[in-house]
Order: sequence, then structure tokens, then C-alpha cells
Amino acid sequence: MTPFFQVRFNRLIDSPNQSRVWWHSLPLPDGNRINGVHPDKDLQFKIWRAMQIPEGGGLDGKSVLDIGANDGFFTLAAIMAGAREVTAVDMNWETWPRNIRYAGEVWQVKPRIVTADFRAHDFPRRYDVIFFLGVLYHLEDVFGGMKTLSRLLADDGVIYLETQMSQVKSDLPVFEYASDIYPTIAPQDKKFLSLAGISNYLFPNEPAVRNLAHSYDFRCDALDGAENVYTLENPHRRIYKLTRI
Repeated sequence: MTPFFQVRFNRLIDSPNQSRVWWHSLPLPDGNRINGVHPDKDLQFKIWRAMQIPEGGGLDGKSVLDIGANDGFFTLAAIMAGAREVTAVDMNWETWPRNIRYAGEVWQVKPRIVTADFRAHDFPRRYDVIFFLGVLYHLEDVFGGMKTLSRLLADDGVIYLETQMSQVKSDLPVFEYASDIYPTIAPQDKKFLSLAGISNYLFPNEPAVRNLAHSYDFRCDALDGAENVYTLENPHRRIYKLTRI
């Protein structure tokens, strides 16, 4: 196991690069950890372990696309797990790409960093693994986003999809429309509608995720179970593994 995956840390460091905010509590090579905004400083580690990717070479030789990479925890984790190449993509906003560049520098790794809307960018290849973590419910066009994922994924590739879930109980596929005037599972944040990736749109229930996968010819496996501490502690969020049928 590389030092990157060491859950224990010495102390929390507030913004070592003087950035206004860090969203990920990212480990540092000196044994300290960046103090991300979420109160659970192990949150990103719990998501990684819920994906069940072995830390020691679990991505050996793979090409990885991290969509909505943010501060870069999962981008760096993919590199540390042996990925041959990793591309991180996000929109040009306050902390991007400043934080991920800092993270790469301190860990002495060089992911390919792309500032773009993944739906419009001309990527040069297809990818063996795509991380789509915390992105789905930010998409105004969920179906166009899934179509793009299908185009970007290699024939034998895998997508790891993490999303906020609707709590609407139904045997039918339902997307809950995020709202600032109704008590939806999370607000819409209407004031940010003009900024891609900030406001919320649609939260799927379980049948909606499975039907969405079926529409684009993916097998859908929920990564639940005792090893998924993340969902056990955050029952409104789930992680799925999508592979081509």
C-alpha cells in the first residue's frame, strides 16, 4: 500500500496552497491531511473503498477518466493504484485547476488536466475506467450525459457512478426534481443554474438508476454490503458499477 492510502494522519492542514477552500480531505506525503470542507475527513477514502478497487495495482495498465475531478483525490488514487494514464476533467471554477495541480506537485505525479464540459470536449480516446462521482444530479440533460459516457467508455470498460438518491418510494423509475420551494432531498440552488456543476437537477430512485443503465446497454450493480461504509453512513447516496451488456 502506498502512503497515499494511509488512513491515519498526523494533523489537519488548512489550505496548504492558500486556496480559499478544499473540497477533498486529501492526504499529504508528510503524513498530514488537507482539511476539506466535509466534517468526515475520511469521506473520500470511504468512497474509494466502496468502489472495491484494490489499492495495490487494482488499475494496473488502465486508462482512467475522472469526470468532475475537483481537488483530485480520485485522480491521484487511480495513479497510485497503478493506472497507466489518468485524465481529470472539470469546469473552470474557483478552485480548479489550482488545487489538483498542487496535489499532483506534492505527490510528484502528472495527470492530464482538462478544463472543459465533458459533454462537449473532444477527448482523444476511449477509457477503461470512468469515475462519475457526484456528477449525475448536476446534469440538466441526464440522458445526454449517459450517452456521452457510453461513447467515452472502452468496450470492456467500467463506470463507477456515485449519486445523491431520491427517497421517493416507488417500484417505477422516478427522478425527483430538485427544488428551492419544495422539500426535495437537496435544494436546487437556483441562483447557480448558469454555472455548470453547481446547482442540482434530478435525483434518481433505485429503479431510475437501473432503467437509465438499461437504456444505454449497461449492466448495473449496486456496490452495497458491509464493506461500503460510505453508504451505510450516508444512506441518501449510493455507488453503482456499470459495465456493458
